[in-house]
Amino acid sequence: MAEEIESDSAQAKKRRIIHWNPDAGREQARSRWTPLRIAAWGVGGFVALLIVAGILIRGAKLVFGPDVFRPRGAVVAKDETVADANASFLAQTKAEQLRDLATKSLGELKRIPPDHPRQTDELVRMETEYHGGTHLLGEREWAKALKVFEGLRGDIDAFSANLKIKGEAKQSYNKILLRIKELEIARSLAPEALDAAFAAAASGNRLVGDGDFTGAKKVFDAGFAELRKAEQAVADFVQKNVVSGQRALARGEKDEARKAFSAALEKAPANEHAVQGLKRSENIDRVYALLQQGEKQEKEGQFAEAAESYKKAFGLDAMSAVAQEGAARAARLEKETKFAAAKNAADAAVKARDWSKAIAEYQAALKVYPQKPEVQAALKSARESAHKESVQKSLARGFSHEKAYQWREAREAYSETLQLEPDLADAKEGYTRAGTVIRALLNYERFIEAAEQAANKAEFQTAIKRFNEAMAVKPSYLVASDRVQQLQQLLMSQNQPVDVTFKSDGNTWVSITNFRTPQKIADSLTLKMLPGNYEIIGRRKGYRDVTMLLQVRNGTPPPVVTVACSVSNDRS
Repeated sequence: MAEEIESDSAQAKKRRIIHWNPDAGREQARSRWTPLRIAAWGVGGFVALLIVAGILIRGAKLVFGPDVFRPRGAVVAKDETVADANASFLAQTKAEQLRDLATKSLGELKRIPPDHPRQTDELVRMETEYHGGTHLLGEREWAKALKVFEGLRGDIDAFSANLKIKGEAKQSYNKILLRIKELEIARSLAPEALDAAFAAAASGNRLVGDGDFTGAKKVFDAGFAELRKAEQAVADFVQKNVVSGQRALARGEKDEARKAFSAALEKAPANEHAVQGLKRSENIDRVYALLQQGEKQEKEGQFAEAAESYKKAFGLDAMSAVAQEGAARAARLEKETKFAAAKNAADAAVKARDWSKAIAEYQAALKVYPQKPEVQAALKSARESAHKESVQKSLARGFSHEKAYQWREAREAYSETLQLEPDLADAKEGYTRAGTVIRALLNYERFIEAAEQAANKAEFQTAIKRFNEAMAVKPSYLVASDRVQQLQQLLMSQNQPVDVTFKSDGNTWVSITNFRTPQKIADSLTLKMLPGNYEIIGRRKGYRDVTMLLQVRNGTPPPVVTVACSVSNDRS
């Protein structure tokens, strides 16, 4: 404040010195600086200065950029401070997370009682690192603490893995020794592998004793890898002999097969293929002979015989794929041969229009392959053709019999046609027509027979009536036989009246049955009578009746009949 006062007094002195105008006193009186005026000018000048400065600064920023008045060192320093702060925050966060994980993991590991000094030392060391990292966190040394906990995490993971693999490592020792013993059969095939596996077992056991379970597990794994080499050597040897034995079986070489399979079983007693092969080798010579026989028969087209040979071979060797396949193939070829033969015969029968044979052969083919659609269609077509032809033949046979007036045969043919085709109009009409003619012929024969019987009884009028009835029903084509012609001539000859003379005593009543009522004849009477047999009865009161049979015939002398009752009843 003293400095400001001194400055103001000095300025005042200076102002007094530069007032060189003689009229300065008077002007001062006219324009006097009052405190209020001084303050107004000060404020106005300051505001004007701010406005001008703002305009200049804005212009410079527009031209040279917004950071034109900012010091470069200050900007860089600010950026570096933010980056450091972020890095520090991240390091702190990660370090605290790793510490929490380490706390949890070490707690779990402490609950597992260590059974080896090396494990105890390792656990103490990790606890020491844990406390060191925690101390660094307390000192806010985030980066150092993060580094410590990251290393501790790796140590904990390795220690946990070592604990987990401890049981496997201890068990591996016993397992590898047992496996070495089991694979002693491979000594002659892979001795180096077995020796290497035994050495690995010993080395791994030492590492287990030292507490290096992870290292021990690796060594044991290497030993097992060597044992796998021995296993592979045994497997290769067994496979080689099994293949050799199977080839010997295929050639029918019994001794070679037994030798190969026995060698395989020495190294692998439970090998299923070798056991089966050795069993198959007992009958392989017989099986091979049957297979050769079947193959020969098959080539000669004797498929049934070939199938039988293959079946016998399969019966001796149920594992023989050749026998099984051969039997199936021969049976299939036999079926195909039967089918082809039946099909070809049926096709040939169709061409020859021998439908019955075609149907039989198609049916035989379908017995072999029931589901052949083309054969089923051909059989259906053959049956339809056979049916159609049978209808046509039976109908034609009916027409033929009808033309020959062989009505019974025609009716049978038409009946057969109707059984095949019930709605065939021609057959219906023919059957009706034949039946009508047959009935007419029956009536004709019946009437002729009746006429003959009546003629034989001299009932010529009845015979003529029946003969006329026969002629009425006789078919127009029918020519009368000699028998009918003779009957006709007889009836014609006996159809002319004959003069018959009757004589009586004038007292007797004379009657002719069915011809003349009783009348008296005084002397004689001539009547025209048709040929026939007549009964003449004479009656007179008090006298016995007179009965006589009169035969009237053409071609014989006219008869004279005397009828008189002359015997008295008293004489009896």
